[in-house]
Amino acid sequence: MKKENVIHAASLVRDILNTLWIIIGLYIIATSVDAVFTTKDTWLFVQYVIIYPSIFLVITIGTLEVCLRKIKSHIEYILILGINIVASIIILTLYEKPILIFLLIFPVMVSLYFYKLKLLKFACITGILSGLLIYILSDPVRSHMMHSDIIIMIAIIIGISLLINSLMKHSVQLANELLKTTKEKQDLFSQNIQMEKLTRMDPVTELYNHRSFHEYLETLLRMDTIDELYLHIAILDIDNFKKVNDTYGHQMGDLVIVEVAKQIKSFLENDDFAFRYGGEEFAIINIGLTTEEFLEKMENIRMGISNVCMEELKGQRVTVSVGLQKLLPGMGKDLLFNGADTSLYIAKKSGKNKVIMNLGERTPVGAV
Repeated sequence: MKKENVIHAASLVRDILNTLWIIIGLYIIATSVDAVFTTKDTWLFVQYVIIYPSIFLVITIGTLEVCLRKIKSHIEYILILGINIVASIIILTLYEKPILIFLLIFPVMVSLYFYKLKLLKFACITGILSGLLIYILSDPVRSHMMHSDIIIMIAIIIGISLLINSLMKHSVQLANELLKTTKEKQDLFSQNIQMEKLTRMDPVTELYNHRSFHEYLETLLRMDTIDELYLHIAILDIDNFKKVNDTYGHQMGDLVIVEVAKQIKSFLENDDFAFRYGGEEFAIINIGLTTEEFLEKMENIRMGISNVCMEELKGQRVTVSVGLQKLLPGMGKDLLFNGADTSLYIAKKSGKNKVIMNLGERTPVGAV
């Protein structure tokens, strides 16, 4: 039996045992009240109806408690036997009330909680056998009970067992259908997530795409507190990329794009969002860094890319030009983007492999 099934069975048995202890208490209370009104000898009544049966009931349930702690498997079968014994003790004690023979139905009903067909059959058989043994071996019970009572008891136990069996089968069918429906929904949800990812991610670089850039930027600019935050965007363009494609082919161009994206991602932090804007162009949006801090980050990215040596390029290094723009009061998305694009244009025209912020040029060490 799997560990989780054992834990579930043990927890359920624990709850049922708690109920059995309550039943013992109710039995003692009910018979004690009955002792006040009985026409029999009071002391004999107390002995044989209250004290002795209560002792046997406590021993039975106490044994079940020990089994729960010591036995890790098939505890539910032991429980069914214990409930049969509890019912038999009450029936033998209160033999003058033939209706109590129907207490043997309860083990069958308890088996329903475990949803096991074998346990249901076990409960049905042990319930019938318990009733037959009580009737055969106990003269007092037999003197107060007719054959029809036993026949009805057997019929009811079998009938309830059949009903529970049908309920179990129906419940299993419903559970399987629910699982199937849930799995279909999960599959559909996964497919939707995958499709959403495909519409927002660039498959080559695994960065966000052009659409995501504009959606994210528009979302940020709609924030009421955006003017109180530091927001910068940077546009990066691979230098001489057309030459790489013309000289080494488009496959090599894709490798260069992937390597540049890899370097960009290696410098990203929680407040950075990187995008493949299109072709050989990339974009980065940051919230939180000051202008000097963002300039330093872009400088590190530029140098990190220029320090990579790709053997396929025969020693030729890849460089990028970077244009930056800070969000200024009253500036919309178009002005913000155009500012960064203009800075990129200046970086390209003034020698490439540079980081430009607005109209101020910051020429890196070793710039070509």
